[in-house]
Amino acid sequence: MNNTIYPIRDIATALREEEGFRAHCYQDSVARWTIGFGRNIDPKGGLGITREEADYLLSNDIQRSIEECERAFPFLENLNKERLSVIVQLCFQLGLPSLRKFRKMLGALERGEWKEASKELLDSRFARQVPKRAKKLARQLKGTENE
Repeated sequence: MNNTIYPIRDIATALREEEGFRAHCYQDSVARWTIGFGRNIDPKGGLGITREEADYLLSNDIQRSIEECERAFPFLENLNKERLSVIVQLCFQLGLPSLRKFRKMLGALERGEWKEASKELLDSRFARQVPKRAKKLARQLKGTENE
């Protein structure tokens, strides 16, 4: 069937009006987990999201994290791509307000003290919560002895 015969804009306008927008998940009138304009993401029969939708969200979130980090940490221009990756990943996972609390690690990065920055990341609640990930990121911060 040809989608050009459907009034997509009219349908979208009506659904936006009827469903309303919710940025966070909520339970609808029949207790199904829902998000956005009524997208049923409930594990029990909901649509969830597609891999493509998840990739789109991830891409947007990475870009937002990069922009937040660039505004918050002027020293980023002095970091190599591996260390930049760590900072953006931490911002994505923790959020900028929580990342800002890593004052000792961020200070060490600003001074170019890679080993100290690595040590400070490992000395955190984040490292206790996700030790394998923290060790990997700490190795990236530390870099090689030739730097």
